[in-house]
Amino acid sequence: MYWLLFALIAGVVLLVAAYAADDLPEPRRETFNCSADGSLWPYLVQPTSADPRAVLVNLHGHYSDHHQGMTVGTYNDHYGKLRRACLARNWAYVCPWYGGNSWMGPLAESGLCDLLSVLQARWPERPVYLSGGSMGGSSTLVFAVRRPDLLDGIVARCPAADIESYYAFAAASDNPTLQNIASAIRIHYTADGRDLSSELRARSALYHAERLEMPVYLCHGAKDELIPVGPTRALVARLTELGRRVRYLELPEGNHDAPATQVDNWRETMDFLEGA
Repeated sequence: MYWLLFALIAGVVLLVAAYAADDLPEPRRETFNCSADGSLWPYLVQPTSADPRAVLVNLHGHYSDHHQGMTVGTYNDHYGKLRRACLARNWAYVCPWYGGNSWMGPLAESGLCDLLSVLQARWPERPVYLSGGSMGGSSTLVFAVRRPDLLDGIVARCPAADIESYYAFAAASDNPTLQNIASAIRIHYTADGRDLSSELRARSALYHAERLEMPVYLCHGAKDELIPVGPTRALVARLTELGRRVRYLELPEGNHDAPATQVDNWRETMDFLEGA
């Protein structure tokens, strides 16, 4: 029994090591100043040529940080594949920390605006795309309806397309993870005495779908129990009604991790963002 467990662990270690031995460049750690609170926030940049064609900013998930999007081997090497796709297309790839489990509350929104200003000064007139999964996908949608002027396209995997109804769902659950998520949303959305209900409505992509004029790529598992698929379907329907450029991939048997573990279509996704 123990030898079997050891063999399985050794196999996982070797598999991750094989991914890590790839020829991906070492990310650079940099910082920027968050003007809202005056603190320095870290981000990672995958080195590329001095003249990248575009900039892709990837937002991490709940319980994670800016290292997630640079980590190879996890989620069926989801991020390793994304990093290679960016290199092949000569896109700058950036993974920021954005306030912890912030779900793109007011402070995170302000900080991301500051980061995009830094990136645009470094690479002027380049298209800027925002991507993420789970909390990262939810935060992508929130930021896109809050600051659509700063983005040229978005990718949201397993997102809470309506943060207002998702908060109610999470707060009413006895699942410890959902309770933690509800607490995080409440804390970050009510900072500086802000009203929770007002912030939830102001940050709902479904409620403000008309603001999403950029290309929108969405992917969700139909059997996702952590972030239910219903609001994503509703957002797709609303964007289609508005005549927006939207592409939606639903995985009929997919759980919450399925958009990362079962889907390997970065080339197609990037083509869509570029209008190909």
